[in-house]
Amino acid sequence: MSEEYTLKLETRALGAAQIMNGMIYSMLGFLCHELFVEEQNGKDAGYIPVIVILTYIFLSSPIFIMSGSLSIEAQKRPTKFKLIFSMVVNIISACFSALGIIILTIASLTYQPDTNEYVWSQLAGSMLLQYVLFTTIAEVVCACLIIRWIGVVMHHPERSEMSFTSPIDLR
Repeated sequence: MSEEYTLKLETRALGAAQIMNGMIYSMLGFLCHELFVEEQNGKDAGYIPVIVILTYIFLSSPIFIMSGSLSIEAQKRPTKFKLIFSMVVNIISACFSALGIIILTIASLTYQPDTNEYVWSQLAGSMLLQYVLFTTIAEVVCACLIIRWIGVVMHHPERSEMSFTSPIDLR
């Protein structure tokens, strides 16, 4: 007896958003590298070393892309294995995002210019850290929504996507 799973159609949209977050993240990482390492010859972005920020960005980007791809695949052809695998990768993605929020918040709040005069690269560095932080927050929101939707489907496989749209309906 095979169980049939129906995941919300919005999972595809969130999966696509996760893929776009990963790609944007990668490009912002290259910009951070060019600005902090090549332009400013900086070793620190506030209390956080630049190498920590760059390593985090370049390790997180493929995880975000993979979690989005698996979410889309799990929605297209839902099997128990795909749903569990997608949930695990989204949990890893959410954990990486939570770690990134901590790292990037500290870096954004403590990033100070080296001089008292206006330098465009200092302002650009601050804005770049904030863009990466906002992208990280968007990723954790997408991952948490997908985790919740997969959890509902795994616990109630007989329910269709229309039957669990209201949180009151979840008993």
